[in-house]
Amino acid sequence: MNNVFADSVYKWVDENGVTHYGDSSKAKKNKGAKEIQIKTPAKIGSVTVNYVPQAQPIKKDQNEDITNYNIVVTSPTQEEQVWADNGIINVSTNIRPKPQGDFSLKIFIDNSLYESVNNSTKASVSAVPRGEHTIFVKLQTRNGKIYTSNSVKFYVFRHHVQPRKAK
Repeated sequence: MNNVFADSVYKWVDENGVTHYGDSSKAKKNKGAKEIQIKTPAKIGSVTVNYVPQAQPIKKDQNEDITNYNIVVTSPTQEEQVWADNGIINVSTNIRPKPQGDFSLKIFIDNSLYESVNNSTKASVSAVPRGEHTIFVKLQTRNGKIYTSNSVKFYVFRHHVQPRKAK
């Protein structure tokens, strides 16, 4: 790409007081036109700019919950034997500090989601089969942060009734 530069640039003020600039022969003929000197940069092309952005302080949202919660499964307890002929167990948690506003608890047994409750630290979970299980709970606060409880191993027992033999 070829750059074309004028040999001379002229400046003049018209009868209305408006300042004009031009590089044509017509501009030279305007009454009061004076040639002005334009300095050509030493290097034409890219220019290196030394700019170091300044770190901006992060503004905290006044409504943002920055609390760290501690959640513990309090029932069933570690190694507890739960008798649940109907397959329903009661789960309790302790959350410190108590969440302000809406929150939800998601109860996982053997890494599968069994129950979800809102704004409660307790829940009844159904369809829990006999055997050994591991339970943990996830707390989700109103701003979307998720906190996970400890894992608790427990056992579900059911009474076994022998069917009557036909006579």
